[in-house]
Amino acid sequence: MAEPTAYQYAKLGSNLEFLRGISSVSLMQTTSLVAFPNLLGNLPAQRYSVHHVVEVVRSVLIQLEEMDLKTSLEIAEHYRPMLKDMEEYLAKNPNPETAFLLDHFADRLVEIAKHLAIALKQDLGTQSASS
Repeated sequence: MAEPTAYQYAKLGSNLEFLRGISSVSLMQTTSLVAFPNLLGNLPAQRYSVHHVVEVVRSVLIQLEEMDLKTSLEIAEHYRPMLKDMEEYLAKNPNPETAFLLDHFADRLVEIAKHLAIALKQDLGTQSASS
């Protein structure tokens, strides 16, 4: 296997930060943001659609396989049943672009991402030590 590129590391880091940053969509908004359209697009309900999360989770799994990060991949395997659930939900939903994560589901994704970040540090430390 070829050495992972800097782009692969950057993309993996970006995807992992996205997953770690998922927040509950039940955020209570107390101020009208109509005058601030750029802020409206950045609210959790817009940022964390099921469709977008599915794309990122798939990407992370593929990247970990391609980069041969075994410990990280073991942790990321916890995403697979969740990914299956999200894909099935999107397939059944007549308007998949309007599907957003439920709080408990989002919290579980974040929990896995935190454990994955720790495993990734171990994998990368092992790789650099053996180089």
